[in-house]
Amino acid sequence: MTRIDRYLTGRFLFGLFWSLTAFWVISVVVDLVEHLDKFIDKSVPLKYIALYYVYYSPYVVILVAPIGMLLATLFAVGLLAKRNEFLAMRAAGLSLWRLSFPFLTMGLVMTGAVFGMGQTIYPKCELRRNDLKDHFIRGTIQPAQMLVQNLYVAGSGGRVYFMKSFNTKQHLGTGVTVETFRTGRLVESVEMARLTYRDSVWVGENGGRRSFASGGDSVTHYETFQTMLFSDWPETPDDLVRRDIDPQEMTYAQLAEEVRRIRTTGGDPSAEATELSLKIAFPFINFIVVLIGFPIAARTRQSGMALNFGIAMMITFVIRILYEVFRSLGHDGEVQPWLAAWAPNLICLALGIVALLKVRK
Repeated sequence: MTRIDRYLTGRFLFGLFWSLTAFWVISVVVDLVEHLDKFIDKSVPLKYIALYYVYYSPYVVILVAPIGMLLATLFAVGLLAKRNEFLAMRAAGLSLWRLSFPFLTMGLVMTGAVFGMGQTIYPKCELRRNDLKDHFIRGTIQPAQMLVQNLYVAGSGGRVYFMKSFNTKQHLGTGVTVETFRTGRLVESVEMARLTYRDSVWVGENGGRRSFASGGDSVTHYETFQTMLFSDWPETPDDLVRRDIDPQEMTYAQLAEEVRRIRTTGGDPSAEATELSLKIAFPFINFIVVLIGFPIAARTRQSGMALNFGIAMMITFVIRILYEVFRSLGHDGEVQPWLAAWAPNLICLALGIVALLKVRK
């Protein structure tokens, strides 16, 4: 990295830091105003309010990172162009392609950082934030203290669990039916009066087990049992009563497993598959907005803060609309999930390359 690269990177990081800080403060203040009456009514201790917003921070950073990257690019490049520093660098023999290298590199770095945060920090923080919200604001009773009625859960290996009631303290289910699907077809059904989790193994009592032909319309084997061990069922009681998690809050591995479960049980995983593709596609917008913003700022010598902010808001607003439109199409199955996730990136990438090509090098 040359001295000029370090200088340009420093100017960019300075703008990025203050942009993210400003948007973080605005987001926290807006959310605090929205929930302040609830915090007061529920007499939530101050330390838990502070902890709530600590857990809220990764969500804010991921959400505002694209506009922060765009603003940092516009401010850094615009200020350099306004002070004729860009002109001096180009007069010294550096092409626009070469000058864009530090900014595009930072775009790739932020892409990796956002993806990594989405797989590690963000899911854990969102779970803890929702737990605080459930406990202090919504007053929801935790599953460990409940007798769950009509429990219906999709497990691994194409299994679907149904229990009329499940005691989470005793790990005891009654009126249990467990069906196993392969490629959307029923291959096995186990019905039992009781199902208990003992020593890391599910134990069924007073039931029957049916195996079906590949079409699922005829029984090939039936047996009754007083007691039967199901050691190949890996789910734990905590897995059965886990809170429904938004696909956007899952890691890539968790969401991939969810897509696989839905497919094996014959469901339509369009929405989940779209979100799975977005796990990789969305972070790349941090690189693309730099590619779009760099030539705009390089051509606008007299741009001020107000103009740069307006340009950034307009571009991110258009990109956000593209994402939401294609996300809806993907959820509805109108387009392939991978296309719904990557189409906004491809459109914006094409526009960014055209804009960069049109700038005098």
